[in-house]
Amino acid sequence: MNKLKSEKSAYLQSAVSQPVNWYPWCNEAFEKAKEKNLPILMDIGAVWCHWCHVIDEESYEDIETAEIINDKFIAIKVDKDERPDIDSRYQKAVTAFAGQGGWPLTAFLTYEGYFFYGGTYFPKESKFGLPAFKTVLLQISKYYAENEKSVIEQSRDFYHELFDEIKGFTVKSVNLLNQANDLKQAFTGNYNIDLKDAEKKVKKLALDSVKEFLLHFDNENGGLDEAPKFYYFPVLEMLYYDYLLNSNKESLSAGFFTLAKIALGGVFDHVEGGFHRYSTDKKWLVPHFEKLASDNASGLRIFVKYYRLLETYSGLRLNLNLDTDEFQSLLLNVINNTLNFLTDRLYDRRNGGFYSSMSADVSGELISDDGSFYTWTEEEFKNAIFSNEATLSQNESNLNDAKFFLNFNENDGIMPDGRKVIYFQENVFKKENYNKVISLINKLKESRDNRKLPLIDKLKYASVNGNIIYALTEVYKIFKKDGVGTISKNNNMQPNDNEEISMNKLKKIIEKSIVPFIDCFNKNGDVGRFLGEYTESNLEDNSYILLALIGLYEITLEKEYLTYAKKIGNYIIINFYDGTHGGFYDIRKTSKTPLIGFLNFKEKSILDYGSYSSNALALRGILKLFQLTGDDVFERAASVSSGYFINYASAYKHNIAGFISSIMDYSIYKKK
Repeated sequence: MNKLKSEKSAYLQSAVSQPVNWYPWCNEAFEKAKEKNLPILMDIGAVWCHWCHVIDEESYEDIETAEIINDKFIAIKVDKDERPDIDSRYQKAVTAFAGQGGWPLTAFLTYEGYFFYGGTYFPKESKFGLPAFKTVLLQISKYYAENEKSVIEQSRDFYHELFDEIKGFTVKSVNLLNQANDLKQAFTGNYNIDLKDAEKKVKKLALDSVKEFLLHFDNENGGLDEAPKFYYFPVLEMLYYDYLLNSNKESLSAGFFTLAKIALGGVFDHVEGGFHRYSTDKKWLVPHFEKLASDNASGLRIFVKYYRLLETYSGLRLNLNLDTDEFQSLLLNVINNTLNFLTDRLYDRRNGGFYSSMSADVSGELISDDGSFYTWTEEEFKNAIFSNEATLSQNESNLNDAKFFLNFNENDGIMPDGRKVIYFQENVFKKENYNKVISLINKLKESRDNRKLPLIDKLKYASVNGNIIYALTEVYKIFKKDGVGTISKNNNMQPNDNEEISMNKLKKIIEKSIVPFIDCFNKNGDVGRFLGEYTESNLEDNSYILLALIGLYEITLEKEYLTYAKKIGNYIIINFYDGTHGGFYDIRKTSKTPLIGFLNFKEKSILDYGSYSSNALALRGILKLFQLTGDDVFERAASVSSGYFINYASAYKHNIAGFISSIMDYSIYKKK
């Protein structure tokens, strides 16, 4: 038995019986490495991560490999969802060193916690151009033993080179008991930046960023011209705001076109709903099958934003065979099905709140099981479409229609094991095809409901729940505002078509789900990292809970939500704000977490890395608070931070789209 038994993380719990003598991230592990004069092997992954399970089964469950690790290393296992602060720093190290990061992250550290070698997945035997993991372990161990002094010195140099900005930061202890005094102490720099000036600069930055993004736009498939292909929801939001503020139809066209290709592709789960993690190809067809709640929340919010602009669709020149009504059906299909996935599969009906992820793999299956729950063999597909009540001719007709509409006869969308990913033809959304395709999807869903479910990680992270609640309030605003009361399903493919999602029901889900985080704040003075066991929150947790509370206030006008939003806003400024330069640290300035190795660096990144940067989220929340309350504390933090990041990050263009969108959102919000 290793030292993971008492850990809460599902990823760490999955390794409890492995023969590797794992430690969680803790002082003891680093002290043991120093005492035994051994390097540290750190694995960072997640329970939803397919390749994390592959390296587990191939190497960490292999007795021979485990013996090498136990003899020559101190082994630490980290859940990237539980500890994004650890993951983000060492991802930067591995990316700078090896040219790419990802999960599993395999990092070798000194006893001080400094990185000196690493990569991502290493196979048990040499393949994919990668060395065998046992060979890597033995060579690293030998090199460290023979060059320990130089390794330690070089690892320190690499740290300072990677995180040079730390030299400009000063951090002091803050008394958390008196918010009024602490807010005064939080601001030590000069307040000489105007939000109007920041808006003007960001508008120019947006124009440059959009131009740079469109230079690399995939005109055939949408998104960036790359494979694998990521959603970049912050960029899609930036395109949306660029149209609203700068009347740039090219931005809106790129956004609409990308959403259409995502909505038609296999990267969206057409049977149950929800976005898979990303596409492995340029066409959005074959995904990595994990479903992260945070991706689905962000995707839902972006689709709702574009849905608001449907009146402009007919005036755009898009390479799509869809009229305005058909395009509305396409967007509604994604909105409804994502809403269903979040409020059905990931929602805790008894206690409120949302689970964090659904895996690609079925627990207990072989490592080759990558997405079998979501994909189909020819026989499975036929059996699902055939009906005992139907005549033979009807069966054949249904099967032919299914293969046509769902692209089952195509050469694309084929997995390495021959299983097929279904995706939509554009003509699915023509009115004459609605009922037929709804029937086909229902048959597939009925069949898939009999399969063993992939693992659902039932930890409820504050950041994930805040993100979902924030997105659901946006859904409520647009559909309640239009007097719909429910999201119309007349024009969309909805498996549970008889169960309309009432806005009143949605409101109850939203309000029930925020309560545990308010209760945690009342009890601990902190929203907590995840529910069930109090753990110190980070900037992203507080920023998303802040946005969720603001969203709740906007749809209910209940003052209690605004009161708590102000408390969270003040908490962010006291605990995360750099009063000298502006910007927000990702972990508390007075964090109780042991500051080992790279955690000594108080990060203030504005780069999105696929999802929204925590600084962009914090800035958006603080700006909204200023608009709602007129409190100059929030104006000052927003102004200084905006000015700081404009100067600091202007070279990053669309990679800071979240920050750009936050300022543009403020500009739009201000006009209302």
